[in-house]
Amino acid sequence: MTNDAAPKTNEATHKKTKFRERLPSASQLSKAGVWFQAIEGSISVTYYDKRSLPFDLPRLFVNDNTEDVLRNLRVHEQTSREGGDFTKYAVIMDSLIDTPEDLAILTKSHVIENLLGSDERLVQMWNDMCRNLGAQPCKKWEDITRDVMGHYNSHWRILYVEFCAKFFSRPWLWISVVAAFVLLLFSFLQTIYTVLGYYNG
Repeated sequence: MTNDAAPKTNEATHKKTKFRERLPSASQLSKAGVWFQAIEGSISVTYYDKRSLPFDLPRLFVNDNTEDVLRNLRVHEQTSREGGDFTKYAVIMDSLIDTPEDLAILTKSHVIENLLGSDERLVQMWNDMCRNLGAQPCKKWEDITRDVMGHYNSHWRILYVEFCAKFFSRPWLWISVVAAFVLLLFSFLQTIYTVLGYYNG
């Protein structure tokens, strides 16, 4: 019985780890063509269409009492055997909101209505709320994560941005690549002229 139980435990741990992989931020996803739209309703309306790339999220009004309410929901869900969707939703929102630029994108699309008076305060709220946060495996949320990451990792804009970041952020590396190419070109031309000169002579 011990041998049968071990693989199940490892599989559950793997699924949990897989779910906890962070999504790119809202600004990063926007550069890859993903766009956000607010949907009236509960957390269950969250949906990502991998064909036309809208990311549907429930509209959230954030005021001075919101943090306490969300933290109570988190504690209740983490201590309840029934489980729920809030933890998964919180992890996704924490992934999307890293900077005020990310928040501005979600605010413009009306996914978040920030009544706190400070963007930095709201960003910090999500970051603090999701520390040491665990989540049980859930097919719907894992599918969303998989589809979003599948598009993001294969998008040409992201590949281009990564290429520029790798080479143009370090000029010496780019210059060395160009210099190597020029030297190779001159070596190739010199070989051709030498061969032509031999036969023409």
